[in-house]
Formats: sequence, C-alpha cells, structure tokens
Amino acid sequence: MEKKDSLVNNRENSHKKERLWSGQFLFLILVSFITAIGFNMVYTMIVEYSQNSLGAGLTISGLIAGIFSITALCVRPFAGAAADRFNKKWICVLATGAIALSAVGYALVPDVSSMLIMRILHGAAFGVSGTANIALVSTCIPKSRMGEGLGFYGLGQVFAQAVGPGMGAAIEEAFGYRTLFFLIAGLTAVGVLLLIQFPYKEEKESEVSADKTGGQKKPSFSWRNLIALDVAVFALIGGLFSFANGIVNSFLKIFCDERGIEGYMSFFTVSAVVLFGMRLLIGRLADKNGLTWIVNLSLLASVAAMALIGMAFVLPMILAAAVLKAAGQGGGQISLQAECIKKAGPLRSGVAASTFYIGADIGQGIGPVIGGAVSSAWGYEAAFWMTAAILAAGLLVFNLYQKREKLFPGLFAERSGEAGEPCRPQSSERDMIESIE
Repeated sequence: MEKKDSLVNNRENSHKKERLWSGQFLFLILVSFITAIGFNMVYTMIVEYSQNSLGAGLTISGLIAGIFSITALCVRPFAGAAADRFNKKWICVLATGAIALSAVGYALVPDVSSMLIMRILHGAAFGVSGTANIALVSTCIPKSRMGEGLGFYGLGQVFAQAVGPGMGAAIEEAFGYRTLFFLIAGLTAVGVLLLIQFPYKEEKESEVSADKTGGQKKPSFSWRNLIALDVAVFALIGGLFSFANGIVNSFLKIFCDERGIEGYMSFFTVSAVVLFGMRLLIGRLADKNGLTWIVNLSLLASVAAMALIGMAFVLPMILAAAVLKAAGQGGGQISLQAECIKKAGPLRSGVAASTFYIGADIGQGIGPVIGGAVSSAWGYEAAFWMTAAILAAGLLVFNLYQKREKLFPGLFAERSGEAGEPCRPQSSERDMIESIE
C-alpha cells in the first residue's frame, strides 16, 4: 500500500513540477501562427488563380492543387529522419525560407509549367517544415504533458484556419493575386527571422540523460528508420480523421446545394470554434487519463457526424454534425499524435512526427478520390455513409490493437528506438499500481 501511495504521489508531483509554458514554447506558437496565416491565405486560392491568371483548365488546376500534397507526402519520411539526425532549428529555418520563396514564385510565374514547379517546391518545403516544427516543439514540452502541449501549440494553426481564407480572399479582391502572394512571402519571411533568433541548441546524444531517452540511441540514417513502424497503427487511425476531412471539404457544398440546405458554410465556422476549444482541453485529459477512451469517443463522434450529414435535410443537422466532427477530430488527432511522439522517444521525435503526418496525408489525399467514385455510383450521401463505416472499422482495429497482448499473447513485440532492437512492453504507472493491489 505504501508503494502504491508513493507511485501515485510521484506521478502527481512530477506533473506539478514539469513546466509547460516556457519562453521557447510561446515563441514557437507565435512562429507557427505567423506561418500558418500565410499558408491558409493561399490554400483556397490556387485553383482559382490557376484558371483565371494562368489559363489552366479544371483538370490541370486540380493537378496544380494536388501535387502539393503528393510532394509533401514523399518528403516527410526523409524530413523526419533528418530532424532526428541534424539540428532541428536550422532545418525549420531552411524549410520556412523555401516556403517564402515559393510564395514569391507564385507571384512571378508566367505559365502553368512554372506554377507546377513552384507547387512542388512549396509542397516539399511544407512537408519538411511541418515535420521538423513538431520535432522542435516537442523538445520544449515535458513528456508527461505532451498531449496538452501539442494541443496548445496547434491553437495558432486553428485560428489561422478560421481567419486565413477570408483574409486572403479580401486581400485578393482589393489588391489582386500578386499583392497577396508578396504579402504571404513577407509574413513567412518574418517567421524565418524569428526562427533564426530562436534560442535552441541541439543536444548531443552524450549530453542527454538515460532517463530522458529511455536508453535510446540516436537512430542511423537508413531506409529502416525512415518510418516509425511502432507507431504506424496510431498514424493510420489518425489518418482516418483526415480522410473524413477530405470527404467533407470536397463534397459538403455540392451535397447541401443538391438538398437545398442554405447557410452550410457556417459548418466550417462552428468546426473551427469547437476545434479551438478541444485543443484547450483534450491534451491535458489525454495526459492524465490515457489514450484509449479518448480515441474511442473521438471515433464514435466522427462516425455520428458523417452519418448525420448523410441523412441531413436541414441546417441544424449540418451544424450538429460540425460539432461532432470537430470534437472527434480534435480529440483523436491530438491524443494520437502526442502518443506517437511519446512512444517513439525524444531521439526519434522527427520520424514519429513524419509517420503521423504520412497517415494524415494519405487520408486527406485518398478521401476525395474514393468519395468521388462512390458519389458517382450511389450519390453524395453515400460518400458520407461510406466514411462513417470506415471510421467504425477504424474503431474496431484500434481496440483490437490496444488489446493485442491479451488477445494474441506473444504475437506482438514492442520495439525500442533503435530499429531491430527488442525491448519489453512499457507499462503505465496506473498498470503498475494495479499490479501492486
């Protein structure tokens, strides 16, 4: 009993002592917000710009828009491995600088071919930047508060998603595309200058305590270490929320127009507000109460959201779905991303972040493709019902994975940070307490 009490007290005291709100953490939130504003101002303008200014057809405009995500997906594994091997700060500086250059390129491109090159550059830089930024900010967050920290870190990005598209449209309408792109380049350049001033020094492996790394060795730069296989299931489950995003972003407007539902754009405003609130709350809950119940509730909420859209015929049903979808996405993706980084360890935070984002990229990319095929065959409502079914299947897979040791004893082996090196499954402090009882 005394040992149990000691463990409980140690956990509580540790949580109290570990500080989250450092100057470095606040600094990176500011940088994230500045660069995210620029990204969201341009994100919704690419297809329109390609058609109106470059004379591209709809198919080519879609290619220009989509090649960005394809490129980001391709570079993420290498970005994650590089972030673990080299200085995270300077990788962020170089990648953010490349994003600024791509925005200048958008303003100056004379034709479609040049625009494709700029989109490839932007996508590659974005893939590196997003991965390295998460790896960098994770060094400023105590492991016991990783979920809470990543939740707060994403608040700037959520706010940028809410206001960026509207700001971009207003600036373009008043001053034109070229002015908009130069403004985005300027904002991103400010982010570069701030990153250069960021007080960060890469710790050498010999300077990092064994307690902090869990006995990890810095992974070698090899094909086996480009993907964190030990967190791949969590990444794929997280990708299901992005799959739902792709379906909603691609087909909600057409679906609502078809059913005569007006005011549906408020779906995105409501989603942003709820997602903002979830980032304030869910990380701390995940850190204190564990992953399983939050992901289960998040997947259930997402299933309900997609089903509700599929049967919707009035605006209140659409808005209720917005609340459920944002709650599910906010709870599921934040907690899964935090768990990936914690599970992989500090010396593999880069490859853990890239693995998680690869899952998100795949989900976001294939969602519209599959949804389009389903919609063509059975109608737009079928795309939402299909997504609900896929999320429900993900719920089953997640729970089977969480209970794998009980269901299939000895079949699954946990891996440590160095590829090919077996280790014992790590028990949580709660499990330790229960075993003492």
